[in-house]
Amino acid sequence: MSARRQLSFDDLGTPLVEATLVVVDLETTGTDPTADAITEIGAVKIRGGEVIGEFRTFVDPERPIPAYIASLTGITDATVAGAPSAATVLAMFLDFVGGAALVAHNARFDISFLRAQAARCEIGWPNPQVLDTLALARTVFRRDEVRDHKLSTLAAHVGASVAPDHRALSDARATVDVLHTIIERLGPRGAATLEDLSSAHRRATPVQLRKKHLAESVPSVPGVYRFLDAHEQVLYVGTSRNLRNRVRTYFTAAETRRKVLDMLPRAESIRVIECATPTEAAVRELRIIAAEKPPANRHGLTPQKALWLRLGSGTEGLRAARIARAEDDGSAQIGPLASRHDVEALRGLLTDAVLGRGASFERGTARTLPGGSHRDRIRRAMLTDPREVLDHVATRMRAHTAAGRYEDAENLRRLTGTFLDAARRAARLRAISAVPLLVAARPSTEAVIGGRGWELLAVRHGRFAGTALVPARADPLAVARSLAVTGTGEAELAAPMCQGHHQETEILLTWLDSDGMRTVLVEGEWSQPARARFDLAHLAERFALTSPGPGA
Repeated sequence: MSARRQLSFDDLGTPLVEATLVVVDLETTGTDPTADAITEIGAVKIRGGEVIGEFRTFVDPERPIPAYIASLTGITDATVAGAPSAATVLAMFLDFVGGAALVAHNARFDISFLRAQAARCEIGWPNPQVLDTLALARTVFRRDEVRDHKLSTLAAHVGASVAPDHRALSDARATVDVLHTIIERLGPRGAATLEDLSSAHRRATPVQLRKKHLAESVPSVPGVYRFLDAHEQVLYVGTSRNLRNRVRTYFTAAETRRKVLDMLPRAESIRVIECATPTEAAVRELRIIAAEKPPANRHGLTPQKALWLRLGSGTEGLRAARIARAEDDGSAQIGPLASRHDVEALRGLLTDAVLGRGASFERGTARTLPGGSHRDRIRRAMLTDPREVLDHVATRMRAHTAAGRYEDAENLRRLTGTFLDAARRAARLRAISAVPLLVAARPSTEAVIGGRGWELLAVRHGRFAGTALVPARADPLAVARSLAVTGTGEAELAAPMCQGHHQETEILLTWLDSDGMRTVLVEGEWSQPARARFDLAHLAERFALTSPGPGA
């Protein structure tokens, strides 16, 4: 038996000397992230022990600051008057963070507020890696050395250059000094990577230590990995830009997911599929999960089971549907929806907007109203122009806010967001599913021979047909023509609205939305539907045109 190679720390993850970290601290109006708001954000960006940037701003909490909070922090209503909104600040902060890991003292508090604020502002949370200096400090500084692990105590103990004073930037700067001392102490214990540091306060399980040899032969390339049992049945499937780095984390204390820890005792081998690009890897992962149904994968097991809201043809009304169908008979559908509970709420929203509050779709089937029959108007709102629905919602929201029923207004806004999202997703799926072939190119984010180059993607009826990396000096058109003759079998799987593979299609649509994307070859016609029609910004515009009126 050949000796197993001892992997270096570089094999295990991102070396700490190369890792970019953003140490963040927040001041808030209280302790409940669902009910309270952020008043100040302070952050320090560091790399290799050096400060490379700082971020600080007040935030308009859009509510009064309690007196005891103002006394503690010195931040009053007057302090935040004229400060930028949370949505503006959060977008700026995430741009400052970029791809860095986040660090905070008692990170659960700060990160929960940031995540909750992102959700309220409908800003996607990037799920960065998070380090908690409180948890790490409890491992490094024993109680016989410090009386407690408060930031003020630790900062004084390590001789921090800035004393924390319940102001965001000062506390972040103090946390930086505490973090550097923690890293210095953990270094001799083998904490040389970001992944080591994130799990330094935990220990790998005996099973993880016993099974870690399974990852030894995994290459450092983009692709898909599969954990197999003794009978070569697939237990779990995943994907990564760097298979070696990702797979190794399953055998460290950083891995705490119960489904993974329960799977590892049965794992006997790991098989990988090397892919040209992460996009190919993501598609292959979905297809394997759908075919093999690994027990440890909970998402994507049955992509063919979608949920749509369908306006039927003839006398059929609005109802839930599991299978998307062609719409050339006058029917229409939007989705996929996240929950069956959305169906009745959306039925009510559309019928109220067209027929009036409390009207029944069935009672109004024969009615013809200004602008066409109610069916034509609902179909138009679902497929091309939601203004009638948005005007109805804007008027009701104005009435709710005028009466002080802010929760009712917010619930209505969220329901409208569900409608707009479903209509927007359907419009994009509808457009790409009708295209027999699309070959597009974008600047490559992966290493290409000779330096930077192009990443090409071929799509047939919304399904992945092939991909390739092309050096900058090569002719991408020649490669595009080669891709045009691959994946021809995908055309046989064409379905309305990409039924049965919409998750795969949405991965490809995200790729097609990326900066620098260019269409190289296309059969048929393809154009991205106008997003502005199905966007909450459109609702905000309609709301601005309304005036306060009687209660809804």
